Amino acid sequence: MKVSIIIPCIEINNQTTKCIRKCLDLDYDDFEILILPDSCNKKSKHRNLKIIETGKVKPAVKRNKGMELAKGELFAFIDDDAYPRKDWLKNAVKYFEDEMVGLVGGPNLTPPEANFAEHISGYVLSNFLTSGQAAIRYKITKNQNSKELPSCNYISRDLEIKYDPNFLTAEDSKYCFDVWKKGYQVLYAGDVIVNHHRRNSLWKHIKQMYIYSRDIAWLTKNEFSLDKLYYMIPSLGLLVFVLGLISIYYNFYSNLILTGFSIYLILMLLGSFRRNIITSIVVWLVSIATHFAYGFGWLRGIFSKVDNDEMVGWNSR
Repeated sequence: MKVSIIIPCIEINNQTTKCIRKCLDLDYDDFEILILPDSCNKKSKHRNLKIIETGKVKPAVKRNKGMELAKGELFAFIDDDAYPRKDWLKNAVKYFEDEMVGLVGGPNLTPPEANFAEHISGYVLSNFLTSGQAAIRYKITKNQNSKELPSCNYISRDLEIKYDPNFLTAEDSKYCFDVWKKGYQVLYAGDVIVNHHRRNSLWKHIKQMYIYSRDIAWLTKNEFSLDKLYYMIPSLGLLVFVLGLISIYYNFYSNLILTGFSIYLILMLLGSFRRNIITSIVVWLVSIATHFAYGFGWLRGIFSKVDNDEMVGWNSR
């Protein structure tokens, strides 16, 4: 099966170049690569590599453009700050022998060469206590169906689905929801692996979580279903915490909430242990900050309208 690898980016920088190089070195024969920067004065030297200028638009628009121009039966999506394992496509394509599989994705792991903040982000995101079911995206585990997967690492059939250009993030979540609506499965496969750089500072990680949860809340409002209430858990925790501060003069309620919050802190600490004590403490603190940022972002999204011009999260890696 011919595969079209679609890589949206702002510019072709060192990370993009590495992604391209790793894609060209894949253990798979029948593929093309489409790079979609805002602008570019470079020309491709490879016959199966195309550079398509898009102007300053969101990733969703770039991916849609890539699908329009792609010649493959399958679309392989990867971010420009990620790079695939050599067997990425070979491992993914075999799952499409099952006609019910519409999309296959796998873990996006923190690269070995990543800095301290990126590794902390990876530890936080791969922790079930922090990310819940989404933790499978950041570590290798058993194959399973998933409600959604991130577009930094998934391969999709051509199901005539488009990315929603209204969203800066969470457009990949909606794409997965649409795959399910078409009657196909979204499959997590532990051997479909890419290395994916995290935000290069802890502040950018927190900001990313805020923006993502805000967009998920917008998506939840637009396409409500009971299973999407799962996303509001951090916000409920945040509201309970605020309620505890307000009720500080009411001993019964404040003691109850304080006990619950103490249990939460202990559980998060136990889930944050690493070999290095400093790393463990930082993971613990960033995990808690991630929950607070996600909680605030979700509430912001619920009580605000979609900002169609928002580009901050895309431009500030």
